[in-house]
Amino acid sequence: MSANQIDYDNLSPEELWKKLCQGNKKALAALFDDYFDALYSYGYRLTPNTDLVRDSIQEVFYNLWKYRKNIDQPDSVEAYLFISLRRQLFQKKKKMKRREDVNKKYFSEEFDALLNYQVWQHALDLQEEENEDLKEAVTELTPRQREVIYLKYFEGLSTKELADILQIRAQSIYNLVHDALENLRIFLDE
Repeated sequence: MSANQIDYDNLSPEELWKKLCQGNKKALAALFDDYFDALYSYGYRLTPNTDLVRDSIQEVFYNLWKYRKNIDQPDSVEAYLFISLRRQLFQKKKKMKRREDVNKKYFSEEFDALLNYQVWQHALDLQEEENEDLKEAVTELTPRQREVIYLKYFEGLSTKELADILQIRAQSIYNLVHDALENLRIFLDE
């Protein structure tokens, strides 16, 4: 090793941090290598989603590099990294939850708009006066059950096609169809 080469493995976290703030990419890589396992272990305890944890760790180090000129030297580099990961994970989880809620609401509204209750009435051989009961019965189904019934009976998709589309096992499709039809029968028989 020449006199001007740095042995990053022997530098303290504080020294690596200073070099990182000066624009040294090798210092960033050394911090990443030094802390990845500990951060991953901690992150996985907060959320057992390996992809989310890995992405969040990457995001923490990306932000360190991006904002390196504006970041002060922390009292503890390790604590700073753990706090940053925790914050990153909670922000991502919150964003995912919001997106999931919006998607569920949108899906439910869009799927309900696809339902033509007169087609259901005809398919189930119901009388006109039973149409309101049908509307109420269908709204009692879960969005997933409505989706399966619609795709199976109105679009004519096979169980295998449904399993592929919904990314669940064929047995789960059978169960969803059975439960949905059972729920409709019970509700309409009342």
